[in-house]
Amino acid sequence: MTEGSNIVHLRTSLRLLGAGACAAALVLTAAPAALALPPTPEPTGNAMPQAKANTWTAKEAQLLLTAERMATARPWPTDDLASAPGSPAGGELLGDLLRPALSEGPKAGAIFRIGKDTVHFCSASVVSSPQRNLVVTSTDCVSGAPTDEKLVFVPTVRKNAKGAIETPDGLFPVQREADRNRVWTDSAPARADGSAKAAPGTAFALVGTDANGKELEEVVPGFRLLTGSARVQEDVRLAAHPGSNAQACVGTTSAVTPGAPAGGLRLDCPTELGTFTAGAALIARYEAAGGTGDIIGVAGARGRDTQPADTAARSVYSPYFGSDVQELYEEAVRGSKPAVPAPATPEPIRPSTSAPSTPSSPSPTAAGPEPKASGTGEPPTGGELKATPEQIAAAKRAEAYWTPERIASAVPVDDGKPAGASPERGAVAGAPSHFDNRGVATVGVFLITEDDDPQSDPAARPQFCTASSVTSPTKSIVMTAAHCLSDNDRFKHLAFVPGWKPDPANSSRGIAPYGVFPIQEGKVYIDGRYLTLGPVKGDDLDFAFLRSGPNAKGQFLEDATGTGNKLTTIHFSELAQKNVSLIGFPGSSKAPLLCRPTTTSGYSDRFLKIACNGYDPGVSGGPFLRNFDGKRGEIIGVIGGYKTGGPTPDISYSSQFDGEVTRLFNQAVNNEEPDQGTRSDLGSAGLWKHAVGAASGTFHTSSQQNGDSDLIVRWDDGEVTLYPGDQNFSFYNGCQRDMPCETQLAKPNDLFKKYADLITAGDYAGGAAYDLLVKWVDGEVTIYPDIDQNTKLPTSLDQHLPNEITVAPANSVWKYARGIATGKYAGNRWPDDLIVRWSDGEITKYVDVDGDGLHAEEQLAAPNALWQSAALITGGDFDGDSNDTTPNHDLMVIWTSGKVSVYADVRAGGVQNESVVSTAEGNGTWAHARVIAAGEYGMNDWEDDLFVRWSDGEVTMYGNTQASAMGREYVLVPPSPLLRGVAPASPAVGGRPEDPCAVVCGPELYRSTH
Repeated sequence: MTEGSNIVHLRTSLRLLGAGACAAALVLTAAPAALALPPTPEPTGNAMPQAKANTWTAKEAQLLLTAERMATARPWPTDDLASAPGSPAGGELLGDLLRPALSEGPKAGAIFRIGKDTVHFCSASVVSSPQRNLVVTSTDCVSGAPTDEKLVFVPTVRKNAKGAIETPDGLFPVQREADRNRVWTDSAPARADGSAKAAPGTAFALVGTDANGKELEEVVPGFRLLTGSARVQEDVRLAAHPGSNAQACVGTTSAVTPGAPAGGLRLDCPTELGTFTAGAALIARYEAAGGTGDIIGVAGARGRDTQPADTAARSVYSPYFGSDVQELYEEAVRGSKPAVPAPATPEPIRPSTSAPSTPSSPSPTAAGPEPKASGTGEPPTGGELKATPEQIAAAKRAEAYWTPERIASAVPVDDGKPAGASPERGAVAGAPSHFDNRGVATVGVFLITEDDDPQSDPAARPQFCTASSVTSPTKSIVMTAAHCLSDNDRFKHLAFVPGWKPDPANSSRGIAPYGVFPIQEGKVYIDGRYLTLGPVKGDDLDFAFLRSGPNAKGQFLEDATGTGNKLTTIHFSELAQKNVSLIGFPGSSKAPLLCRPTTTSGYSDRFLKIACNGYDPGVSGGPFLRNFDGKRGEIIGVIGGYKTGGPTPDISYSSQFDGEVTRLFNQAVNNEEPDQGTRSDLGSAGLWKHAVGAASGTFHTSSQQNGDSDLIVRWDDGEVTLYPGDQNFSFYNGCQRDMPCETQLAKPNDLFKKYADLITAGDYAGGAAYDLLVKWVDGEVTIYPDIDQNTKLPTSLDQHLPNEITVAPANSVWKYARGIATGKYAGNRWPDDLIVRWSDGEITKYVDVDGDGLHAEEQLAAPNALWQSAALITGGDFDGDSNDTTPNHDLMVIWTSGKVSVYADVRAGGVQNESVVSTAEGNGTWAHARVIAAGEYGMNDWEDDLFVRWSDGEVTMYGNTQASAMGREYVLVPPSPLLRGVAPASPAVGGRPEDPCAVVCGPELYRSTH
């Protein structure tokens, strides 16, 4: 390093110093254009290079960088001053330049360089990182500083009403090691005098906590780093700090013109810019509500002689954020960790004393020299991960559970690729594939069992997907498809078996040459948006990472199999890749199916597409490996994404690997808490307390194509609303582009408010859509055929739809009906049969209800006291034995006691074959269910998903419910926090203490719906 330099980490010459790093924040900034470091001595033996940590604190920074001294700060670099007409070089002061920040954003901060006698400033922005401590700026902003010059990042600088400078978000000192600032840069050398004549680069700086001990992103949100994006982007905003004297800019980026910095971006603004834009971030897809967006570049100093004169007044230039910036970011992230990462349970890393590997425990060296993964993490030099006794015990339990016989009995998780399906229309012939009985060390089967999805087939049996190892510092990362695991806590006995292959001594058996690696509890990393949106709407995020524990020998994954595959991102314009292999385990195969090498193509600019023959169910999560050498390669995709991997076995897809896959990978490597999904915002619990009835059916035209379920809700003010189902156990709740809309079928009115009693839905009159059946308080029963989003129901007594059908007149016996359930109870595929509970406890069935009225009444139970206590009933397929030709629906009953029962196969057994449904909440809670409706709201083809509105207004969906157990609960509307703790629930009642009826009515007077 030349004397006077302050830059610590230059990619061309310095190995990362991981040990001894402080818990500090990382700042992304532009790197100095003129600094070079002296050669760094290579560490000898297994010793990790150490640096003296000499951190300084935010309180020290406050004493050093006072508001008064901040006001005297001058812009840096000096070249920017040349564009300030009439101003002497270095003459502007921050106190004079400050102006109000742009109210619409995006927000930028300033990085200050504090010398002995001077203070300079430049723009910088927070970039989101796992450690919440990175800032980005231009290298022009941190060049030419002496080693004793310290850096401070200030997120917000402003003037108060009296003209004094304020910093409401605090100060964050850039951390130091060996008397140097911790900054990662990738630029060519720049002049030490501060002038910027070379091409700008990018720099990341590591900052410590503020004076309150908070990390940077706990105070202000970070922008998402986006690398490999298109060079031409619209609606890009310039984030410059308020002292930059730059005007607001929202413009379009493009590739630079000849004569400008090679390979860079140019942002053209509609008006002339002011000065001092160096370090300002280029933000795409800015979200004003959260103050976030994608950072795609950082501006270099203006006025450099490499910029075209005709555009200099209204343009800024940035280096292109490609793979080099991504790798630099990842280096900075690793450098920002408090210590070299190790799994939470193993002992701390120590100098290696391990014995050489034996043939029974393969290692990277056993297979010859291994290439070091770049940009995805590397094993800590000179250290070893040591398994704890608890981890080894867990691995032995997993090995005992996952016997070869149990693995052989596992069925594929994915059923989206029907085996032997016909090729896609227009598809090219797939590349030939073959089974490799030798196995692939880095690819294996990902095993799952004890799914709390209670469908008896296939979830009651062990299941599997394909998965692969990814090289990382932890040596323990596994990658598969997100659709193999629809939630972080849904499955049990998760394990990875790499290298699974046929037993040479018995081809009907498989063997695990490297052992069984259990997945650590709760360490399944799926993008939260995928968890929220599901496999259809979230198909471009169909990838997942898992942290595995060691095997029964105490070996971590990459210690056993050798280096994993290198995680590699692909820009959407480069989805056509050569020399790509596809690997997966179709069906009951003991050997991996290999297709190599071939070429991928892009699909919809979001997916990789590959034509390889024979990839039947079981291959989901299988890796797309570029430059596969027989053991490992660069992983650029996993089978999934579009239609969870594709509808046919000869064409497979993967979600594009972009910055999102890197973010998720970093989460797994850093052992962070996994993302959590959220359900649709359907309103508050206070709103849903007013829902008094619901009916499931196929109504919306978008649902009619596949027979999916929607929900009609009747409110206590008479309004009737249609909620289209999203096939992810929830509903579309508003109008968004290319999505169905929540629709009002009837505005608030007295007709439905005063006179409607019960509603249900079925296909009584024929047609593509379901019909709505309404039982009125006077005993009249009306069918409104073919309800869709365009239907307008009557709202007064004198209004009638032209096609409405009266199947029972006023003052009929139907005024004594207390519950109606529609289903397929006659042995045909039409949902046009009714089960009715009467006020005296009698249960009757009507089959083939149509436009001619009610037919073939059959008594299922004579009047009795038991059925008088049935509070709610609904029809569905809960025992899983129906099919399209001979459906056999069941009846669910919620009793006033809170017991939940299913009477299976009502057509044959009536209401004699009761099965009590096991619920996690217990009977006391289910006594507070007020509205229920069963439908097909998930991804399977059964009406086994139960919608429930509770007495406190909470709304939940129980997906994949069966006769013996309630399905997984999805909270669509949480209970109101204002109602919680109003009064303690009675111990005899249990359940929901926030239920206001427990206070108003008393525990013994809970109201039923009807």
